Amino acid sequence: MGRHSAPDEEEQLEAAATDPLPVPSQHTSPLGPLPLAAPAAPLSSSRSDLRLLRLHPSLRARCLAALIVPFLLYTLVLVIISRTDVYLIWLWIPTVLAGALVGHLLDRAHKRHLS
Repeated sequence: MGRHSAPDEEEQLEAAATDPLPVPSQHTSPLGPLPLAAPAAPLSSSRSDLRLLRLHPSLRARCLAALIVPFLLYTLVLVIISRTDVYLIWLWIPTVLAGALVGHLLDRAHKRHLS
């Protein structure tokens, strides 16, 4: 094509292939520079869960009970119905229940102590 006409698609593809990609910096985005903001509050993590468990003995006792009680009830039910032969097959039920209970207790404790 002529000198002042629009470039061909092939020329555009060749130019795009040879141009290095810009490396985004830490403080820029496609929409422009990012404003510096205050750091967000830390999210709940294992470290903060352990800190709560160390600082609050009542929470520690409730979490321990939430771990033990589902297994005791599961064992008791299987002994009562005389089906201890399937104990390991259904062991996932008290495991999941205990994990959910402990997670719920820790979530409530985080909400209570952060607000």
